Amino acid sequence: MPAAAFVRLATTAVALIMLALVPGQVHAQDRWAAIAPNLENSSSVVWATSKDQAKKLAVLACKQVSSTCADTPASTNGMDHIFAVMCCTDPKTGCAASVGSSREIALREIKKLFSDGGYSQCSLKSYFKAGTGEKG
Repeated sequence: MPAAAFVRLATTAVALIMLALVPGQVHAQDRWAAIAPNLENSSSVVWATSKDQAKKLAVLACKQVSSTCADTPASTNGMDHIFAVMCCTDPKTGCAASVGSSREIALREIKKLFSDGGYSQCSLKSYFKAGTGEKG
C-alpha cells in the first residue's frame, strides 16, 4: 500500500473512532428557536439547545418587555422556518404564534389555531425568521 493511501486510511479511521467516542457532540449542535408573543408585538425570538429550554427562555424574554405574554410559545428546530404572530380580540384578547416552513404555512396554522379556539377579530402582527429573529 502506498504511503499516501495509508495516511488517508489512518486519518479516516481516527475520524470515525472520534465520532464513535463522542456521539453527544452531534446533539450539542441542536438549536431551537422560540417566541412568546405579546399584545405590544415587542417579543423577540430566542434560541437554546433544547425545545423546553427555548420555550422557557422565550417566556422569560417576553416578560422582560411586557405583561401580556402568551403562556405557550411557538418553537422550532428548523432555522429556516418562519414564525407568524397574531392577536385577536373576541371573545377575549390574546396573542399566539405558529411556525411553518413558509409565511403561508405559518399564517395558515395561526389562523387555524384561533379559528379552532372560537376567536375572531384577529390581525396578523408580524413574521419572524427563526434562524435570525429578524422581522419580515
